[in-house]
Amino acid sequence: MKPTSIRRAPPERGLAATSAAALVASAFLALLIPPARAATPVYVTPDVPTRETLGGTDVLPWEIVKYDGLAYTPALFIPGNPAVGDIHRMDKIANWLFVVEAPSDLGGALASPADPRDVVRFDGTTATYSLFFCGESLGVPIPPGVRLDALDMTGGDGGNLIVSFDVPVTLGAFQFDPADLVRYVHTGPGCTGWTLAAANPDFDASAAGIGIKTSCNVIASARAGSLTLLSFDVPTDVGPPGVTTYLPGQIVAWNGAAFSLFQTLSGWPTASGVAGLTRGGNPGRVPPTVHVDKAGAGIKVSWSTSCSQGADDYSIYEGKIGSWYSHTMRVCTDTAHDLTETFAPAAPSDYYLVVPRDALEEGSYGTNTGGVERPVGIAQCVTPQVLAPCPP
Repeated sequence: MKPTSIRRAPPERGLAATSAAALVASAFLALLIPPARAATPVYVTPDVPTRETLGGTDVLPWEIVKYDGLAYTPALFIPGNPAVGDIHRMDKIANWLFVVEAPSDLGGALASPADPRDVVRFDGTTATYSLFFCGESLGVPIPPGVRLDALDMTGGDGGNLIVSFDVPVTLGAFQFDPADLVRYVHTGPGCTGWTLAAANPDFDASAAGIGIKTSCNVIASARAGSLTLLSFDVPTDVGPPGVTTYLPGQIVAWNGAAFSLFQTLSGWPTASGVAGLTRGGNPGRVPPTVHVDKAGAGIKVSWSTSCSQGADDYSIYEGKIGSWYSHTMRVCTDTAHDLTETFAPAAPSDYYLVVPRDALEEGSYGTNTGGVERPVGIAQCVTPQVLAPCPP
């Protein structure tokens, strides 16, 4: 098939356009509705060997599995069989962060043992393990005997590290409870180039709702759009609304004003805690070239994969050429997960943007010729938008 003509008007470039005749689009309205998902995909690690009853398999404390509501699928085995604390799936393909609950050299994969105050990075593209964060060697060291529990990152793979501690801890003039989430900023090279961001934690457990007792630990955390996801080590009473007891193994969401149950892991026994919890990474951005071809009476839009492994779906936005930034949602899911969608254009001369997304947030719409991010759609397939640099 010959590609449709591509029309551009300065200063905007890189907006794919079609001059195909407009067709009645009512038959294509279903394209706006993503297929139903049984659950928002998450990656988890148990605190003890766990038999999940959804598929009848054993999940081990040194194993990361993906849960999508339909099955638990192995994602990574840590060598040396260390009990793993929290985990974080990075934006870079096949890259992970994790903490260990006891000193371990990962069966010889590390030159020297990682400490429970450290964060280990696995680079699946080179099959190597290295220290990412060294708690003992910081400017303000994490005291011996303290273990990192929760682990997360914001701002992409070069952004800030979010952690919690298993006991109350004093760092210089600052004191933190076991359920607080504390931010470190990367200010230098290597695993020691981190600085404690501020006295106030990112998540202040004592100030969240009715407050979380110091006898309760946040042993895993993650970000889900505007929500902070938490996993507790013991039954924990929180509120508002009201007072609700959440059990180990349940994933709890805090929206800044109230708690709620984000997700229950189907088939996960209540005797097992979720020691490691992460989502898929940031959605990222697609390369600037979007191809538009005639396809019978309609058009076919095709694109390349996002720069981040956090993109598990894509949306297509449509706008009128000459009326830049008029784009609005047109197709809200990549139906066959083949980076291609075919549909009828809404008008004789339109431009198209492809935006990476996951179940809860979307990524970049690309930048204009001045390097400025394009605005979000007039109507969006999913909100909020999360921007993060593409990983190196």
